[in-house]
Amino acid sequence: MAFFRQSEFKWQCDRCGVFFRAGKGGVCPSCNRALCDRHLHGSLVSKLKSAFSSGRVTCVECRTKPA
Repeated sequence: MAFFRQSEFKWQCDRCGVFFRAGKGGVCPSCNRALCDRHLHGSLVSKLKSAFSSGRVTCVECRTKPA
């Protein structure tokens, strides 16, 4: 009996159309789009920074918009 199975659910990135599994992307709270890891975090450094901070994760596009 497997306790930790991979999720059978897949989501499609709203930006590039790539399918991704749970934990490999997410939803941006600013624009409410489901995005793959590449479009949500952008880089490994950004992903690590968001993992160790308690702040909200916003996508690359929302972070680069002028205020």
